[in-house]
Amino acid sequence: MHVAAQEGTLGAPTLGRTGAMLSPTLPPVPPVPPWFPGHEPIGEGEALWTAWSFDPEFLLPVGFAVFFYLRGLRRWEHRSHEHPPWRTALYLTGIAVLVLSFQSPIDRIAQHHFSMHMAQHLLTMTVAVPLILLGAPTTPSLRGMPRWLRLGVVARLAKRPAVRTAYGVVTHPVIAIALPAVVLWLWHLAPGWYDRAVEDDLIHDLQHMSFVAVAVLFWWNVIDPKPLRARVPHIPRILYILGATIPAQFLGAMLTFAPEPLYETYVAATPIYGLDPLQDQQLGGLLMWIPGGLLYLLAAGVVFAVWAQQSERRQRALEAAQDAERLGEAARATR
Repeated sequence: MHVAAQEGTLGAPTLGRTGAMLSPTLPPVPPVPPWFPGHEPIGEGEALWTAWSFDPEFLLPVGFAVFFYLRGLRRWEHRSHEHPPWRTALYLTGIAVLVLSFQSPIDRIAQHHFSMHMAQHLLTMTVAVPLILLGAPTTPSLRGMPRWLRLGVVARLAKRPAVRTAYGVVTHPVIAIALPAVVLWLWHLAPGWYDRAVEDDLIHDLQHMSFVAVAVLFWWNVIDPKPLRARVPHIPRILYILGATIPAQFLGAMLTFAPEPLYETYVAATPIYGLDPLQDQQLGGLLMWIPGGLLYLLAAGVVFAVWAQQSERRQRALEAAQDAERLGEAARATR
């Protein structure tokens, strides 16, 4: 267990009735090998600003993704209309937020504070992932891949009926709303899951990968990830976003108003900031509840603005066509 036991006024780690219900029940896992990096807590006397991780199992795949993306853009001539510079800027910003979330001191402080862990998940699921999708990574990334990988692996997989069926299922709006809710609730409320994720590097990485995966599925139907398109029209898309906020809002409220700490790991952790475990949990619940909800409302507002803009363009085009038709009729009438 990476997190040091808390000393001082809290005394020995204790949980109330609620916390006792969440005692670890996951099966044991093999010990993490000594060469497997990270998610270490902040050491005594260590400056927070130096507590970066530099984990190769994270940085290597992210680095390859950025390399393929930029290489594909370089190979893509006359792309300015289909892929304007702002998309590249959003993609790189999303990658930067992802790296900040998982490699900066945020990740290591999250070993001491539930609220920082919640902030990390919010940054990942509601900021980094949508920014990356707004960067329309599909075409540049495919263009940037080696030929053997693009044609020999990706293209073959994409042609398989089972893969196409699975894609249709997981991107269905009902599934794309339900999966994030199920994943969030399981990790936060299933007995022992959250504690084990904080204590064990491999399970911690699995938790993060599941959050990224379900966030991609959810935002896929909000953002048109060119050249693919979302399956939900704009007005229903607003309802889709608002519907997805409900499970997260309930979970945030439960964490905020829980009378006792729910996670043994954070009861036993050495705090960096002046928060006891219950206050820390309440702050984490508030982060999910209020800022998280506001980000979803912002997304709904952006979708509405895009719909209004497109509706106005269609109306103007229709009016221009009608005006041209009237002018043509008037010209024919004067002959």
